[in-house]
Amino acid sequence: MKQDRGDPSAAVCVIGAGPRGTSILERIAANAPEILGDREFAIHLVDPFPPGSGRTWRTSQSELLWMNSAAEQVTMFPGSSVRCAGPAHPGPTTGRWLAETGRGPLHDGHYASRPAQGRYLQEFFHGVRTHMAPNLRLHLHRATAVDVRHVGTDRQCVVLDNGRGAVPAAQLVLAQGHTDVVTDTPRGLTRIGPGRADEDGLDRIPTGAPVVVRGLGLVFVDCLLLLTEGRGGRFTRSRPDGRLRYLPSGREPVLYAGSRRGVPPYPKPAYTLNSPCPPPRHLTPELCRARLRRPGFDFDRDLWAPALQELSWAYYHELFTAHPGRTRMDWTSFAAQYERFAGDDDRAAKLVRAAVPDPDDHFDPERLTAPLAGHRSPDPLALQRRVRAHLRDSVRRRREPRHSAHVAVIRALGAVGGVLGDLYNAGELPPAAAAVALRRFAVGAFLSSGPPPLRMEQLIALSEAGVVTFTGPGTTVTADEDAALFRAASPHVRATYTASILLDAHLPEPDLARTADPLLRRLLAAGQISEETAPDATGSPRPTGALRVRDGHPLDAAGHAHGSWYVAGPEQFPHAGTDAGFFRRNDEIARAVLRRAADRPAGALS
Repeated sequence: MKQDRGDPSAAVCVIGAGPRGTSILERIAANAPEILGDREFAIHLVDPFPPGSGRTWRTSQSELLWMNSAAEQVTMFPGSSVRCAGPAHPGPTTGRWLAETGRGPLHDGHYASRPAQGRYLQEFFHGVRTHMAPNLRLHLHRATAVDVRHVGTDRQCVVLDNGRGAVPAAQLVLAQGHTDVVTDTPRGLTRIGPGRADEDGLDRIPTGAPVVVRGLGLVFVDCLLLLTEGRGGRFTRSRPDGRLRYLPSGREPVLYAGSRRGVPPYPKPAYTLNSPCPPPRHLTPELCRARLRRPGFDFDRDLWAPALQELSWAYYHELFTAHPGRTRMDWTSFAAQYERFAGDDDRAAKLVRAAVPDPDDHFDPERLTAPLAGHRSPDPLALQRRVRAHLRDSVRRRREPRHSAHVAVIRALGAVGGVLGDLYNAGELPPAAAAVALRRFAVGAFLSSGPPPLRMEQLIALSEAGVVTFTGPGTTVTADEDAALFRAASPHVRATYTASILLDAHLPEPDLARTADPLLRRLLAAGQISEETAPDATGSPRPTGALRVRDGHPLDAAGHAHGSWYVAGPEQFPHAGTDAGFFRRNDEIARAVLRRAADRPAGALS
C-alpha cells in the first residue's frame, strides 16, 4: 500500500466500523475503479472496537446473546437483486458461512450468537480489505472521534481521543449506529441502562435482589438470559408435555417487568412464505407523491389508511391462497369485492364474516397490537396467567405454518416501510411526517422484531418459576428518593412493585441534546449539526431528538447542508435476495464520496 501524503481532498473519514461503516467501505472499494480509476484515495475508518463487528457484534461478548434474525437470511454481500449503480458483490449469508467454516452453531435451528455474527462481519471486512485496489489506502484508527476542526476549509480534519494527531479528510461519513444517551440516576438508587445489555452493569445486581424492569423487548430478553442462564440456571424440557422448565441456580434476582403494551414483541417466525413478496399495491410511491402534494397534507389521514389496507390485503391474500380450506370464497371473488369496499368498514367487515367463518382468522390490527386490551381483572395472578397464555399463543402462531397470514403482514410492513424510507431519503417525505410514520410503524417492531421462539418459551418458564413477574400494560415507573425506591404500577392491575434497582431494558430514543457520543455532542455545541423539530399540538416546533438531515447530509444550526458530510443511520441487517435499502443507500453514499473526490483537483476543498 502506498504512503498517505495527508491530502485532505483525497480522503474520506468514516466514523463507525460496524456493519454500516464496513458496508460503505465495501461499496467505495467496489465503485472506485469506475469513478476514480487509478487516482489515489484514502479511507480512514474510526472506531474503538474491531472493524467489521464494531461494538454491538464484538466477539468477546457472551454466547448467550443471539441474533434475532435467521442466519440463513442475513448477508453483508449486495447481490444481483440490489438495484444500485455500483457492481454486485455476491457472497454467503451468515448461515451458509457458519455451516461452511464451523465457526459457530445455530440456536433454535436458525439463529447465530452475536459473537458468531461478529466473526462473520470481521471476515467480511478482511475480505474487503484484502481485495481493495492498490490506489485505495485504508487507515484503521482504534479510537473515538471527538471533534472536526477547520470545517469547510482545505485543512478539515477529524480529532481522535488517542492523542495521535488529527485525521485529514475532506469528506465525513457518520455511521456510529445506535448511540447512548446520558441519563440521570436519582440519589441513593441504582439505574442500569437504557442501552444494550451491559454485562458489567448486570453483574452489579445482587443475588435475590428485586429489580424493576422497564421494557420487554430484545434488550430485556438479553438481560434476562444473562441474569438467569448466565448465572448458572438451566432450562430443561419435560416429558410428556414437552414444556420448558427452569431450574434456578439460586443466584437470580427477582424481576418485575412491564411496558406500554405489557407483553413482549411477537417472536420471530420459524418458517418462511413460499410465495414471492409482491410489490406494494395500495401504498405505492406514486400514491404517496400524489398525496404529499395535497394542501394540508396529514400523514394519518392521507397515508396511514392505505398503509393499513396494504397490510390487510397481504393478510387475506396469504389466507385465501395458502389456506383455502378455511375460506368460503375463492381469492379472486373476495379480492374484487374487498377492494371495492375499501372505504366502507361495515361492508368490508360483513364480507370478511361471510368469506372467513372463523373469527380467529380475521385480520384484527387491534388484537395483534394490543393483546391485553381486553384484560379487565385487577388480580396480579390473573395477569400472569393471561400473559403466559398470550406468549404460548404467540409461539404457536410463529411455529405453525397454518398461521402464515401473520407472517405475510410482517412482510408487507417491510415493503411499506421501504416505500416510506425511500421517500424520506430522497427528501420527499417531510421530517414531521417521517416522525409520525415512525410512531405509527413502531407496531412493525412489535410484530416483527421479537426474539427467536425458544426465547419466548424460556420467558414463560421463568415466569412460572417466579423469576419474572409481569406488571401489566401501561406500566409507569416513578422514583421515590426519600424511600430510596423505584415504584412500578399499571392502571389495570391492583399491585405496586418496588425495588432500589431500575433496569431500563430498551434502546434509548434518539436524543441529540443528551447524546453520549462525544463527536455529536461537540458538533452540536459548535452549531455544525442541529436537531430536527416537528410541530406539537399547537403547531409550535418541538425538538425530536433526531439529527437534522436533508438529502442525506446533516444541516448546521443555520440550516445549511454539509455537502461533504453524509449520515448513514442504523438499520436492520439486509436479507439476501432482496433489494435492500441498506445496500442502495450505502452505494449512493460511496458513489457520492468518490465523485466528489474525482471532481476535485488535489488540495482543493470547497
